[in-house]
Amino acid sequence: MPTLHWIGKDKVINHHRDVPYKVLEHQYGFDAAKGKLSEAGAATGSGNMIIQGDNLEALKSLLPQYEGKVKCIYIDPPYNTGNEGWVYNDNVNDPRIKKWLGDVVGKEGEDLSRHDKWLCMMYPRLVLLFKLLSKDGVIFMSIGDDENATLRLMCDEIFGRRNFLAALIWNSEGNTDNQLEIKINHEYVLVYAQNINNKASAIGDVIDPNTREDSNLWKGLADNNINKNNPRNPPVLVTLPAGFPSAEETLEYAGKKLDEAFFTEATSKRFITEELKRRYSIENLSGLPVKVDDMSVAGHKLVKDCRIFGGLANHSKLKEFIAGGFKPIKDGDDTIAFYLNKNAAVRYHKVKATASNILSVLRGFGTTERMKTELKRSADIRFDYPKPVDLVQYLLSIGAEDKSSIVLDSFAGSGTTGHAVLNLNAKDGGKRKFILIEMMDYAETMTAQRLKRVISGYGSEERKASSTGGAFDYYTLGEPLFDAQHNLNEAVGTEKIREYIWYSETRSTLQATAQEANGNMPGGNNPHANPYFLGTHEATAYYFVYEKDDLTTLDHELLATLPTKGERTLIYADNCLLPKKFMEQHGIVFKKIPRDITRF
Repeated sequence: MPTLHWIGKDKVINHHRDVPYKVLEHQYGFDAAKGKLSEAGAATGSGNMIIQGDNLEALKSLLPQYEGKVKCIYIDPPYNTGNEGWVYNDNVNDPRIKKWLGDVVGKEGEDLSRHDKWLCMMYPRLVLLFKLLSKDGVIFMSIGDDENATLRLMCDEIFGRRNFLAALIWNSEGNTDNQLEIKINHEYVLVYAQNINNKASAIGDVIDPNTREDSNLWKGLADNNINKNNPRNPPVLVTLPAGFPSAEETLEYAGKKLDEAFFTEATSKRFITEELKRRYSIENLSGLPVKVDDMSVAGHKLVKDCRIFGGLANHSKLKEFIAGGFKPIKDGDDTIAFYLNKNAAVRYHKVKATASNILSVLRGFGTTERMKTELKRSADIRFDYPKPVDLVQYLLSIGAEDKSSIVLDSFAGSGTTGHAVLNLNAKDGGKRKFILIEMMDYAETMTAQRLKRVISGYGSEERKASSTGGAFDYYTLGEPLFDAQHNLNEAVGTEKIREYIWYSETRSTLQATAQEANGNMPGGNNPHANPYFLGTHEATAYYFVYEKDDLTTLDHELLATLPTKGERTLIYADNCLLPKKFMEQHGIVFKKIPRDITRF
């Protein structure tokens, strides 16, 4: 498989492990029902988040709660065009990114081209996005010509080439009057599944609004000729039995008398070549597959058996259809039937349980210019090159069809992804959640401000946009969990440390899987609740014996106070006085604070 190399790659491929884990600090909540900001510290409980801060650190902070849970990701990263004048620096020359590159890549970074810098910036962020994506998740990535090829190769490496789904082309329309030569009016949206085996649940059933009005696809019907004369579908001899259905009431078609040499040569070449067709007087494709016997139809059915020879797509399904007595066969939730048409060709008729038609060229989804004007009108926001909300909403309808999906955008910009989620929920009654991350200072003045307007409704009476309803909570990046000396930073609070410890050991969320399951939530009624107990996971009981102002020691006295045991009991403490043999006999594992705390 082709691989991508650039200056600094060796410094960033595992950099996500070195990113400091920082806690998220809640600043305020906004709720349409209240129509105002909540007090700091009072979360709305909506699950919608706007996070202001470096998206690399923010993505790391999301892992304990959201690893493997995000159904759909949309990102609109810098296109690396070299344009200096945008509000959103598109050539990764933002001072914060330059400092990060200097810290991570080091002196070698002085020789980086803008493409090297862009790749160094993107790689660890994509690694963390992959970790957050659910097993049936999908990611959409907008990109332009400058980095389309490199992004594709980078994602092949991180997501796996087999998980590539499509390179959608967005016809961005826009103003091309000032382009004297080739007019660029397209961008790309690369699409990857977290796991191609889960494609059916990763991609929702939607109909592209540009599908012809008279198309059967609106009804979930597909009807195609199964003859595929090419080496990927080598020719086979199939007998269509008497009774095989036909769209025509009557039909007569003379068979082609051929000697064995034709079948031998066609089978050897794996398709019926033009030279073979000329030599054996098979003049055109309408004569394929070759009818070896005379074909006769009466009453919409074959009167007698007829052998056909040619390359047939869905050959195995055709045999299953014949074996089942010509009854429609199941293909997942869909049904397939076969029939002869007026040209004596075999066709398949597929009826989908849910209609779907996703076109690779995206047209009619608005322009950045119109979105720019709408932002200025609706929220007095001036933002260059925002993605149209209709475009993102359509993509989310594909990747977040599940109405309870979590949607993530780590390059949130003006907040279009959050707007699209709110629109979808208002449209279909869904309860999708959004997580938006924006490192720039306008996270509050633009991103959050826009969503407040969308939630509450905006515009004049003549052009009033209805309220979508909803709520969100605004966060900033807080203290790192470990200080410069790699000790626990007690300023983050014990509960945040406990959450981190549990996740580092189990890769699951503490509150949902451990404390609730063991009745150890505040106010719980478990008589055996212990302040050090984290929970049990896969037959292991976990304890974090930690006191902010005192050293803790695992000895027989402390062990006697720990009521819950598992087949294995793992205990964090500052020191341990239990004999090694005793611990082995009782399945006890000691881990020293902070030395043995896993950094992820």
